[in-house]
Amino acid sequence: MVRGLTYLPKILIVLIIVLLFFSCGDKYCNESGIGMPLVGVYALETPPVEAKINSVTIYGVDQVNDSILYNNVSNLGSFYTPLSITRDMVKYVIRYDDPNVGLQYKYDTLTYTYSKKLEFETPECGAMYKFTIEEFKYTTHSIAYAELVTPEVNNLESQTVKIYYVAED
Repeated sequence: MVRGLTYLPKILIVLIIVLLFFSCGDKYCNESGIGMPLVGVYALETPPVEAKINSVTIYGVDQVNDSILYNNVSNLGSFYTPLSITRDMVKYVIRYDDPNVGLQYKYDTLTYTYSKKLEFETPECGAMYKFTIEEFKYTTHSIAYAELVTPEVNNLESQTVKIYYVAED
């Protein structure tokens, strides 16, 4: 009887490894992105080119928890703007910390008004919210132009919004 118990720790380790291996779930769920609008940054040229903004802080307005998404970061070529499952509108401020940008106004805002629907995906992925942006507004203090590329916010890493800045010389 005692001899059989000496194998118990080894059997438990093997069982745990097997359970972990088979509980990894669907590959789609692990690689599917995060279901938030992805904002791409572009220079307004002909044709527009991908760009990066420097010295910016991005934060949410009237959000419950700490809403700073990026704090004085540089080389930002894209960023996520989370939507709330408890509200139908969110607003994000892009504050320009560079003293040479936005001489009159030091910020721009992005505002999303949207609907949401809870849908069951798969047993591995569970339920997910599907968001549809119904209205997208923005200010033009430093942003030259912005466009809503697609109103559907999905779990793929594709740009939902593109913002354009006038290229610096």
